[in-house]
Amino acid sequence: MKETLVRKDRRWMESVLPSPAWGVFPDEITGLSDNSKSAAKGDLYFLRPGKDGVNWSFLGEAIRAGVRLVVTDASVSGSWAEETLFHSVPVVFVKDLLGVMGTVASSFWGNPSGKMKVVAVTGTNGKTTSSFLTQSVMNQGGIKTGLIGTVVFDLGGETVEASQTTPGILELHRLFAQGFSNGLQGISMEVSSHALDQDRIAGLSLSVVHFTNLTRDHLDYHLDMESYYQAKKRLFFRKNPDGSYPICVVNGDDPWGKRLVSEVVSDSRVPIVVIGEGQEADIAPLTFTMGIDGIRGAIRTPKGVIDLESPMTGHYNLMNIMGAIGCALALEIPLELIARGILAQQGVPGRFEVVRSNRNISVIVDYAHTDDALENLLSAVRPLCKGRIITVFGCGGDRDRGKRPRMGEKAGRLSDLVVLTSDNPRTEDPESILDEIEPALKETGTPYERISDRKAAIFRAISLASPGDSVVIAGKGHENYQILGKVKHHFDDREIAREALESGQ
Repeated sequence: MKETLVRKDRRWMESVLPSPAWGVFPDEITGLSDNSKSAAKGDLYFLRPGKDGVNWSFLGEAIRAGVRLVVTDASVSGSWAEETLFHSVPVVFVKDLLGVMGTVASSFWGNPSGKMKVVAVTGTNGKTTSSFLTQSVMNQGGIKTGLIGTVVFDLGGETVEASQTTPGILELHRLFAQGFSNGLQGISMEVSSHALDQDRIAGLSLSVVHFTNLTRDHLDYHLDMESYYQAKKRLFFRKNPDGSYPICVVNGDDPWGKRLVSEVVSDSRVPIVVIGEGQEADIAPLTFTMGIDGIRGAIRTPKGVIDLESPMTGHYNLMNIMGAIGCALALEIPLELIARGILAQQGVPGRFEVVRSNRNISVIVDYAHTDDALENLLSAVRPLCKGRIITVFGCGGDRDRGKRPRMGEKAGRLSDLVVLTSDNPRTEDPESILDEIEPALKETGTPYERISDRKAAIFRAISLASPGDSVVIAGKGHENYQILGKVKHHFDDREIAREALESGQ
């Protein structure tokens, strides 16, 4: 991004912040930062206490970089008088530091989210596909729309690889400003549970919020499903800065979604659209068929029937499509343009991505890395497969260990042959991870091989495939790296699959 220097004077600071407890506001600031390593001369620096309090070395580093104003949490005020570093720059104490960061960042960049249509999607599975579909529908509806999510950041100019699903508060508002300056009128974005728990979307104005589903994942962070749900739920009960509420689109067929619907409905301030396959849903399929070439059917909506045609396949993608329809209706996009947007979205990187070859076997790469996602994926492949399903998968290291046997059971029950391998082992011993998956896989009685080297596992699976078979490579999808220890190494399942197919193995 080509940065444009933004200058904010003392009057602006007085409008968004309380008076400094020490010193006076500087004449101007030219940037925002909350990382001492990237702080620059002229910045307003947010000093964020950690679990063990303030790391004063961060403040010292920021001051040496030339920051002109420090804003920090009121909890730090008891020690500020004794901290000589605080006497080097004006200091402002606030009660809700994250909320203030959002307000200040939005104002600093000219409130870009308040000038756009913003759709935010959350859930365990389906966020990426749903956000791509929604972007496509919004573009067809005449709303020039960007994308912020797991795979890419598309801000109306150059599309770049995503650094994380939901960036930090300051970066997120800067990205919105970049998109707005590039002529965007809307943003379709993913919001992770971590981001919600850490209030990274503070200060954003949202038009529509979408819930896909909730299944076991990230319990290394949230500890239990109730805490995980409560983090997701925050998206659906937050006010916009102007006091309004976004329209909610919720998958009512999901058990946690059903609970969310009941809680949202009980709060009459929050408008809601329910998707599902039952009569009580606002958006539901009347008819549909699925094949390797996609989904066709008719979808009932409060505005009439949409004739659906999509190159995507699988029941879970039908739910993602209905969610995107709900978001589009909330934005008042006409039905015929919604249908065009669904058809125009040809696929999502690493989501049921078919690796083409002249051999009569199907190789499918997918990001499925939870037991629910793996079950949905393999269930979608089964009716499309004339032969056997050969599944290659593993589980990530330093993450929720409880899902490992669950994934082993799903893979064994829904496959004809499994090649158990590494995912991103990180700092765990790869063989120890496989040890935790293997017993549940073995209990299913499905033949399997255990090959911890992921490249060798993919080559082996493809070498075992006969005409009509489908090889499913699950877990990493669009990722072009593998994390061994703390180091990322280039590794792309799709590249390895092509290499194996071309080698004839």
